[in-house]
Amino acid sequence: MDWDNVFSDIKKWMQASNIYMQKHSLESQEYWHWLVGSLGHLEQKYNSHPLVVNFCVAIMNFQEDNWRKVKDKNNEV
Repeated sequence: MDWDNVFSDIKKWMQASNIYMQKHSLESQEYWHWLVGSLGHLEQKYNSHPLVVNFCVAIMNFQEDNWRKVKDKNNEV
């Protein structure tokens, strides 16, 4: 496993996520469709290596936590 490539791809994914969120909010279905598909592609690229899968799950959980914060903040208004 070339871990430099894995971490480089994760960094690229994070950059792409930031760009994607400029067009589609964290609350949008478009963003979550993209997130699931792109993380699935990343996982498959590395043959579903257990550690890569865990990285992808951690990223998804992190974004879900961010979504909950936004949702809760919007519900306060």
